[in-house]
Amino acid sequence: MVQQQALRDFAQAVSNQVRGSHDRPTWRKAGQHEGFRVVAVKPENTRRLSRKTGEILVPKVGWVRFRWSRPLPQGTKSYRITMDRTDRWHVAFAAIPEPVPAPGTGTVVGVDRGVAVSAALSTGQMLRAPRLSRSCGRRPKLLQRKLARAKRGSMRRRKTQLAIATLRAREAHARKDWAEKVSTDLTRQFDVIRVEDLRIRDMCHSVRGTGESREPSSLPLHSLWLRL
Repeated sequence: MVQQQALRDFAQAVSNQVRGSHDRPTWRKAGQHEGFRVVAVKPENTRRLSRKTGEILVPKVGWVRFRWSRPLPQGTKSYRITMDRTDRWHVAFAAIPEPVPAPGTGTVVGVDRGVAVSAALSTGQMLRAPRLSRSCGRRPKLLQRKLARAKRGSMRRRKTQLAIATLRAREAHARKDWAEKVSTDLTRQFDVIRVEDLRIRDMCHSVRGTGESREPSSLPLHSLWLRL
């Protein structure tokens, strides 16, 4: 089943490229794109053991325990098991989430993205994405020095790479959690959100000036309308 589903996913990716809706599918990389998808899941293939623990039936493997982080949606027919860069395995069930209700008052807000401030609202509110603490921020530099002295292929180098990946993943997960919560909160407060159409990655390539000169409120607002 897993091999057949991988071929079906690849065929769907090529079809999306031919239609022009997606880019060309890329090759998987070991250690970053580890995982597989299981379809035709039945309700009896998943069971709950306690408030925080559950089990899922994986073909050719058997019952595997996982942390029950949220209620399982009804009618789930497939799931994907993946491994991230920190060697942690995750199981994600495919389900269509409930839409976030809008206030219905016709309110409009503009979101100006930037570098010094993650997002500035037209209401005057400044939103900043979380970062690692000062103590955790120094640790990647120390680990990079340790990695440069480690011998290639050694167990010490592997442990150092895993420690660096763990810190990077913690920071990325914090930013993603912040973005999801902020976007959900905005959709509950406003009916129309006007988002700045800028490439933040290009803005970070060569940063000039001080923090005050890079305030997102001073940037031009080239936007597109998003109706929710």
